[in-house]
Amino acid sequence: MRIVHVHWTGLPVTGGVETHLQAVVGQLAALPCTVRALVGTRESPGCEYVPALDIAVPFDPAGIPALAAECLDADVLHWHNPQWHKPETVTACVDALRARGWRGRLVFDLHNIDERPEQWQFLATLPGRLVAHSAFVAEEVRRRLPGAEVTVLALALPLAEEPFRLPGAGGGATVLQPSRMTRWKGSHLSLEASMTLLEEGADLHFVHAGTQHLIWPPGIPDSLMARAAAWQDKGRVHFTHYRPGQSWAAIRASDVVIHPTIDHGAHGEPFSLSVAQAVICGRRVVASDSGNLPLLLQDYSAATIVPAGDVQALTGALREALGRPPVVPTGADRALAHRLREEFATAGRRHLDFYRSLADPV
Repeated sequence: MRIVHVHWTGLPVTGGVETHLQAVVGQLAALPCTVRALVGTRESPGCEYVPALDIAVPFDPAGIPALAAECLDADVLHWHNPQWHKPETVTACVDALRARGWRGRLVFDLHNIDERPEQWQFLATLPGRLVAHSAFVAEEVRRRLPGAEVTVLALALPLAEEPFRLPGAGGGATVLQPSRMTRWKGSHLSLEASMTLLEEGADLHFVHAGTQHLIWPPGIPDSLMARAAAWQDKGRVHFTHYRPGQSWAAIRASDVVIHPTIDHGAHGEPFSLSVAQAVICGRRVVASDSGNLPLLLQDYSAATIVPAGDVQALTGALREALGRPPVVPTGADRALAHRLREEFATAGRRHLDFYRSLADPV
C-alpha cells in the first residue's frame, strides 16, 4: 500500500501537528507499506517540499499539476488540516487527481477546528473520510456535519528520549508550560499567574517552551512581556525551546505542568500531547476546561481543572499545586499512562489498519 501524507509544515516543534506527522510517518515506514510526506516548509526532516503547499506562496493554479503528480501513485492520500491551510489548493488538487483518473482514497485529518461557518461548509464538500484524534473533536464534527463518517485515530509521538536541561533548575519548584507561546494557549494567563505568585514570595521558576516556529505573532501584551523581562533578569522566568525528543526530559524535570488554553467550543484544545506526556511522567497538572483537556484528565488524580480564561482561578490552583507533595500515581493513573503510551507507540499500525479497512479497497 502506498500512502502520502500532506501538510503545510513538517518542522519539528514542541507538541502539535508536526510532531504527530513526523512520528506517524516514521512508524508507517517500518510497516509493510510505502509512505511519503509532502509539506510546504523547506528543510522539514523526512518530508518533501512542494511550493503549492507553502502558505507564504499565494495560490496559483499553475502549481497544482506538480502537486497532483506527486500524489498520483498513492493508494491513500492523507491530508492534514485541509480547512485551515490553503483550502483552494486542496480543492484544486482533488479535482486534478479526479481529472487524471486517480482511483485512490482520500482521508482528511482534523487536528483542530473552530466555529467559522465557511470552514464547516468547506469540510462538507470534501470527498473522503474524516479523521479526528480525540473524542472531543470527533463529537464536534459529528454535531456540525450530521452523517459524516468520522474515525478517531490515536496520535503518534516519538518515544525515544533525548537529554534536556530546563533553565532555572536547582532552586525552587519548576512550573512548565510545554506548548507554543501564544495567547490561544493561554500563555498570557500562565505568565500572569506565575508572576503574581513570585511577587507573593513563592520560590518558583516559570519556564515557557515553544518559543520557536511560532509562525504567527503570539499576541502577548507588551506590558506583560515587560513585566516578565524583569523576572527574567532575576532568573525566575525563562523562555526556551526544545525538540520533541527532548520534551520528555523537560516534563520530567518540572514539578507542575500548566496548560491554560483559553477557548471553549470547537476551538478548544483538540488533544494536548504535552499534557498526555505529563500524565505518563506522573507530573502534577493544572489545565483549563477547554476542549479535550477535561476528557484527557478525568481519570488522573494529580490534575486540577480551572475555567478557561480565568486568571484568578489559575493562580489559585497553581498556588495550591505548588504546596502539594510529589505525585504518587494511583492504579488508575498508571493505567491511563500505560494506555496513552501504547496509543502513541502503535499509532502507525492503527493508521495502516484504518487505511486497509476503507470501503472498496484500492
